[in-house]
Amino acid sequence: MTVRGPFAIILVVVAALSLATNFLILGFVAARVSDFRHGAVERLVAIGARSFPGKIRDAIIAEAAEEKGPLRAALFDLRTARQTMFAAMRAEPFDPAALDRAFADVRAKTATLQSLGQALVGEAVAAAPPGVRQQIEPPGWLR
Repeated sequence: MTVRGPFAIILVVVAALSLATNFLILGFVAARVSDFRHGAVERLVAIGARSFPGKIRDAIIAEAAEEKGPLRAALFDLRTARQTMFAAMRAEPFDPAALDRAFADVRAKTATLQSLGQALVGEAVAAAPPGVRQQIEPPGWLR
């Protein structure tokens, strides 16, 4: 049986869209599974540094590469605390005190990670010349 005419074109388009969707979903799944261990710190720093001028951004990224160990440990601690928090939310019987402790732990781990990131930014900004610091502007959504 041979399919011809407009129906054949529609079939080819639907098949191509289906294939593209499958590859997109597989890509997202692969990124979620593999990226935490091998690129989370780099992605986190790149996202945080993207609104800075080039010289400062490069300094932040270079410093983060040197300090990858503490950043990775802080990110892992935050991930573990979040897993504990979600486990407390699902627990049966539900224990509000356990959830409050988990929330407090997530806040503490977030603050630790934030402090490390802010120290990197502070060092890079302090080392930048005044002309470069004058180019610093908040991201578009904060203006």
